[in-house]
Amino acid sequence: MRFKDDTYKERYKLFFIGYFALIVGITFLRFPDIRNELKYFVITEQMVETKNFIILKYFTELYPDKPPIYFWILGLVRYVTKENFYPISLIIANIIPAGITAFLGFKLSKLYWNEKMAYISTAIFITLPYIFGVSLVLRMDTLMTTFIMGSIYLFFSSYSDKKEISLNKSIYFYSCIALGVLVKGGAAFIIPVLTILFYLYLDNNLSYLKKMRLLLGLGIIVTILGIWFLMMLSFPEGKSYIGLILGQETLGRVIKAKTHTRPIYYYLKLLPLTTLPIAPFFIVGLYKSLRNFKNRKKWKKIDKIAFSLFVPNLVFFSSISGKLDIYLLPLYYGIIIISLRAIERIWSGSKEKVYRILLYINCTILIICAGLLPYYNKNFTMKDSIEILKENSEKVYSYRFEDAKNISNEINKNSIENIPLEDLSKMNEGELLLVKKKYRKDISDRSLEELYSNKEYTILIKK
Repeated sequence: MRFKDDTYKERYKLFFIGYFALIVGITFLRFPDIRNELKYFVITEQMVETKNFIILKYFTELYPDKPPIYFWILGLVRYVTKENFYPISLIIANIIPAGITAFLGFKLSKLYWNEKMAYISTAIFITLPYIFGVSLVLRMDTLMTTFIMGSIYLFFSSYSDKKEISLNKSIYFYSCIALGVLVKGGAAFIIPVLTILFYLYLDNNLSYLKKMRLLLGLGIIVTILGIWFLMMLSFPEGKSYIGLILGQETLGRVIKAKTHTRPIYYYLKLLPLTTLPIAPFFIVGLYKSLRNFKNRKKWKKIDKIAFSLFVPNLVFFSSISGKLDIYLLPLYYGIIIISLRAIERIWSGSKEKVYRILLYINCTILIICAGLLPYYNKNFTMKDSIEILKENSEKVYSYRFEDAKNISNEINKNSIENIPLEDLSKMNEGELLLVKKKYRKDISDRSLEELYSNKEYTILIKK
């Protein structure tokens, strides 16, 4: 891909169209994972059946882990189409939001950098293997990132002339924050706030906060979230549900998470892997920015934006108890800018060649991953297992596999009971046992014979 001034816009526009067409096509090939995506299917199915769109449940348990907006989208897709529920959900709830996020990043880079680098940075961003992979997984982090990026863009588009943020933009800005909270949680509030505060500090202009209509913003956020809380209180389980949301799912994740507890340096170990192949440039760029922090007044605005989006938020997420790689998803546009700015400074004469190589590497990885999807589905997912279990009318059990119950609806069974090793002998003839391949060696009962196996899961039948 050549970056000639008279053709690069058309080339990139064609590239973006082709890329998103490929991504949409891949959604119809990918099979959902059992731990999270099929779990969301269960929650959505129950929400639609019970017509309770406020208090979410996972089987008989309250499910306060995530706010409701994402499940409303899934529920709407589920209502419209059952046959293509998964790919259509991926397209509407992930692919389209990812595209909007990329477009907002493009607009921001065009405003504070230049048009050509806006095209280049956006192309490298959307094809980054980690971003590409996340966009093809049914997770609400992608949609939340869109609202976060929306709020950040609205702020910086107003700040460019340093005038008071307009009333319309204020409403959109604070609504994006509130809706982001309703998609995933408090990160949609924390990330824009930390980014903006740190940027204003770097730009020595904290007084601009007076021009942001803070009281109006507080009113918008409280009103939107308040309506949600009032709706929850209208249900008998509302108080318990709110207690869980504010307790274990908010304060608990910050202080003492029930899952995903990681050391403070977790993200520092993870980022060199999730940022490949731009990792070396990102590390160099971040190091130079930190080393040159004393001269921050001389930084270009695009450098201040990238630094503000990444560093304070990384510190915050590193300091809380619960950690997952996907929590940092909203920070990746900052990572891309830091990396490309490092290339721009160090290899100014051959920077476009380096950009082109990076884009080629990303696209090659993308094509290889797409080609391996059928192999992955067959060997590492429940796709074939579900077909076998669906055709069998006998009861299905699981061993050391709690997540197996997430396929209950898929195989037309009321439930899948997870039973201990000592109870396997009580199974009746013809009944099936689902077990992860790594636990297959635990089972020495000779009356259980292997019916099906791939590299991840095994189905045994009682003889």
